[in-house]
Amino acid sequence: MTGIQELTSQKRETMTDLLGPGEIQSETIPVLLRQLHDQAETGRMTFQLGTVSKILHLHRGTVAFAISNNRDDRLFQLLLRRGAVSLPHLMKALQASLKNKQRLGEVLLSQRRISQEDLERALQDQLKDIVCSVFNWTGGTWQFEKGPAPAERVTLKAHPFALILEGIRRIDSWARVYEVVGGLNAEYRSTRKAPSLAEKADLLPGELQILKFCEETRTLSEICEMLPLNDFVVCKVVWGLLVIGALMKA
Repeated sequence: MTGIQELTSQKRETMTDLLGPGEIQSETIPVLLRQLHDQAETGRMTFQLGTVSKILHLHRGTVAFAISNNRDDRLFQLLLRRGAVSLPHLMKALQASLKNKQRLGEVLLSQRRISQEDLERALQDQLKDIVCSVFNWTGGTWQFEKGPAPAERVTLKAHPFALILEGIRRIDSWARVYEVVGGLNAEYRSTRKAPSLAEKADLLPGELQILKFCEETRTLSEICEMLPLNDFVVCKVVWGLLVIGALMKA
C-alpha cells in the first residue's frame, strides 16, 4: 500500500508508532503532517538529513514554528533573494544583530529598512519555506517528541492542509507524483467533506475546479484535459487532495 492508502489504518495505530524514529520516504512527510493534525498532537518533529536538521514545533496538530540549521533558510537569504533589502543594508543590520544579540528583523525595523507589514510577511514565508522544503526529501530520518511548544513571538498562520498542498506543489520529481496518482486511466471522485477541506487547504481557483469536476467519477486523463493548467501541477494537486481526504480513488 502507498502512504495515502495507509492513512485510514494508521489512524488506528498507537502514538508509539508515530513517535518514531522512522525513515523518510517518498510519501512520508505529507502523511506525517496529516496524522499529526488528525491526532491534534503537540510536540516537536525533527527531520534529519545528513548534517541538515529541520524542526517543526506543533500545537494541537498545527505547525506553530519551524527551525532549520540550513543557511539558505535564514531570513537574511530570503530578504536578499527577494530584493527586499539591499546587501549593504543587510550586512550592516546583521553586524548590529550579532553585536547587540537582537534578531535581524528587529534591527531592520529599528533601522527603517523594512516595514512591520513586510517583515511579518517575510517571517511567515520563511517558516512556510522551511516546512515545505522537507517535502522534497526522500531520505533521512524523522522523530517526534511530545511536549509543549515553546512560546514564540511569531507563529505560522497556515492550516496544516494548506501546508500539505503547498509542500506537494513544490515537489519537483515526476516519478514521485506518478507513484501516487497512477496512470491516465486512474479514476477519482470528490468526497463528501471536499468543500470544507478545500477551504482549509486554501486552494487556488483553478484547483477548486478539480473537486467540482470530480463530483462524478473522472479519470486522471479527463481531469488533465479539463483544466487549463500544467498537467504536472494538476497531478501534484490531485496528490495533495488525496492526502487531505478531499479526493478518493474510485
